[in-house]
Amino acid sequence: MKIIAAVCAITALLSGTAFTITLDEAIKRAVEGSYLLKEQQEIVKSSRFSYISTIDPYLPRVDIQSSYIRSLNSKDSVSSYSRFSSASDVGSSLDAYTFAGSVSLRIFDGGERYAKRKGSYSLLEREQERYKGIRQDVIFSIKSAFYTALGSKLIVERRREAFDTADRIYKLTLARYREGITKKSDVLQAEVRMTTSKIDVQRAEREYEKALEDLKSLIFMKTEDKTDAEGILTEPGFRADYERLNETAIRMKPEIITQEKEIERLNMVYVEKRSAWFPRIDTELQQTRQDKRFFPEGRSDSFMINFTFPIFDGVGRYYNMQGALSNVSAAKQRLEETKRTVSLDIIKAIKDYELTLANVSLYKELVREATTTFNQLLGEYRVGKGDILSLLQSEKDLASAKENEVAALYRANVALSYLEKVAYIHDK
Repeated sequence: MKIIAAVCAITALLSGTAFTITLDEAIKRAVEGSYLLKEQQEIVKSSRFSYISTIDPYLPRVDIQSSYIRSLNSKDSVSSYSRFSSASDVGSSLDAYTFAGSVSLRIFDGGERYAKRKGSYSLLEREQERYKGIRQDVIFSIKSAFYTALGSKLIVERRREAFDTADRIYKLTLARYREGITKKSDVLQAEVRMTTSKIDVQRAEREYEKALEDLKSLIFMKTEDKTDAEGILTEPGFRADYERLNETAIRMKPEIITQEKEIERLNMVYVEKRSAWFPRIDTELQQTRQDKRFFPEGRSDSFMINFTFPIFDGVGRYYNMQGALSNVSAAKQRLEETKRTVSLDIIKAIKDYELTLANVSLYKELVREATTTFNQLLGEYRVGKGDILSLLQSEKDLASAKENEVAALYRANVALSYLEKVAYIHDK
């Protein structure tokens, strides 16, 4: 089936037929090809690798070291370099070879390793939430572009309908003029209306072409590729509940969770700075070989426990810790500001959405009234009643009402898409 679909697509392209693209297909292409999402995916990978690397301080460290020593201005023998040489090694050799191996492990560091690992994990989660936020922005952009293109397409159809109606009125008026029923001025007025309608059609076609270019850019199609928005523009049925939407957004919105993860990371930075006030305890198992041979045999095994505690190293430890606390406090204030902004955006988006729904209802009613008025005036004009000015104005009002209805419909869908974005309503 996939092969057949691909063949059909190639055939359509070669024949010059425009592809029709639905909203779901547009979203799929936009998400798969978005450079912003690909960039963030790489940032997430980098954060994941950084997190994995923080396991190293918990693991033992194994080191080997080899060295060669040559005395240039001393008559000391190799026995002067090593206390491991045997009696037979004592001589006049000025060469010394050393080989050492050690295994070390840190026992205690005041929480520094834990803070770095936990902070790195919070950073990873923060970048993952940012990816979700960017994805939501991409989806809104493609929905807005798609509904605008689809609305522009329907506006072209409405204006073509208006042109056809104006053309029929012109032909009817011209026929009545030839029969001597109407005046020349009526014909001229009908012709002006017809020409104006034709100009409106051309303008709408250019607007639709521009809207398609926006859509093609977001779904990574070339300018020369032919495409067409396909779908049914209907009135949204979603009814917004501010309290429920706000509660869900405060709990799940990526921008808020991102800031919460940032606070967690900064708390771990504070713990890391605080660890400088604690001692360090390290253990080490070491074997050393040194004598005058290239493969030394003189061997010494040792086990060490190192205890390090800085008594005084300036004022940096204290002020670094205070600075980390201030960063945590600042991040908490940013979180509260983000929550406030989210709540404000939601209530404003709801009001805009409800206004567009009200406009849809009003323009639907206006279309019904304008259709009734136009049909009545056209019927009267055909039987010799009424005047051309009233008929042309009625036709213009009907065309405007139909166009405004389409505009209200696509704006309502765009407003709903924006509400889904700011309230983080998941796509089903």
